[in-house]
Amino acid sequence: MTRILVISGDILPFPGCPTTGAGLRAWGLAKGLESCGHDVIAAMPKSATQNMASIPEELLPVLYTPEELPRFIAHHRPDVVVLQHWWLANHLEAAPAYPVVIDFHGPLLLETQFQANPALEKLRRDKIRALHKADFFTCAGEKQRYYFFPWLMLAGCDLRDDLIKAIPVSLSPDLPTHQSDGEPSFVYGGVFLPWQDPIVSLRTLVESLEMHQRGVLKFFGGKHPVVAVPTGKFEELRAELQQSPRVRMQPMIPRDQLIQEYCRSYVAIDLMQRNAERELAFTTRTVEYLWCGLPVIYNNYAELSGDIADYQAGWTLDPNDVNGLRNILAEMLAHPEMLEAYSRNAQRLVRERLTWDCTIAPLDAFCRQPRKREKGAPLLDAGGQSFLKECGYLTKKLHYHIEHEGVQETLKRIWRKARR
Repeated sequence: MTRILVISGDILPFPGCPTTGAGLRAWGLAKGLESCGHDVIAAMPKSATQNMASIPEELLPVLYTPEELPRFIAHHRPDVVVLQHWWLANHLEAAPAYPVVIDFHGPLLLETQFQANPALEKLRRDKIRALHKADFFTCAGEKQRYYFFPWLMLAGCDLRDDLIKAIPVSLSPDLPTHQSDGEPSFVYGGVFLPWQDPIVSLRTLVESLEMHQRGVLKFFGGKHPVVAVPTGKFEELRAELQQSPRVRMQPMIPRDQLIQEYCRSYVAIDLMQRNAERELAFTTRTVEYLWCGLPVIYNNYAELSGDIADYQAGWTLDPNDVNGLRNILAEMLAHPEMLEAYSRNAQRLVRERLTWDCTIAPLDAFCRQPRKREKGAPLLDAGGQSFLKECGYLTKKLHYHIEHEGVQETLKRIWRKARR
């Protein structure tokens, strides 16, 4: 039995906590390894608890600060460390004595570009330094695996070795019971992010609900609970949608409550405009919808699209096919009983392909025989930048946070960092 420390860069779905896609990803890896008989500890940043009225005592041993990460790891004495986010590796020792796995949940630099975040250039260097420290890598899908190949080469990895494996976003094999009730209800949920644009599909849905005078959209979402991420078009969209009597707006809620809401609903709508990030994404919220028995209205370009179509677990279409979406909505509003078969298919897809006990094999294999790889020199210089460039970067970063968080929240952020 291997002792494994899975370190999440985001809030984990402990009871009573909301969570994010990254948090669910780390949780799925930890639980998958646990199902294989490993001794697993799942940790999350202490900053993830900053909005809690009080921190449950049982969470204290698994909370860390990035600056104290080496001491935190030494305290738990793992055989393998799994980092669910590459930036965490830059808080490790220069040459960790233990095997390190980095899991890529998504393309962070691409997401950063969509935020117009001045950190992009710095993150390029940070990423190469971080990847150089790791011994094995996982990602959420085959499309992402190809995206990360050149990054591994730039970090000095020898791709003649099979160093990166795809592990789909996965949830518990203990699926909840789906039992829709009341009038037909559609759900949309998740953190507001600038690279996601569901405006066309949500407007079309609400227009159809109003035209048919039937059905409701349950809209769950809000800003990221910890990280300062621009919300893109969502604030404007939310203000528009909440004018409709067919829309129920709710903020982010603890995951256990959210799952109950999903299990009582009929359909999830997860149809977003195509862009480079969405093409690479293996969307966590979509897997969670399917896991709850919600058939999904989804795009026709992502890695999950094929499985959804093959299993008849939902409908896949071009996000700009407004007439096609209207026809689908009209049929299900007229005949909601047709959704029962789609619901069963949604959970069958998850049960057969997307539970953590059946997807974890590549990481389980590495952890059973962990090893340090021979590290070559990076192909691209990841050295630091000049003092003047560093000052320029910090100035841009300060402006960025003031723009998206306001002066007061930015000052609080600076104070928290100064106290560490």
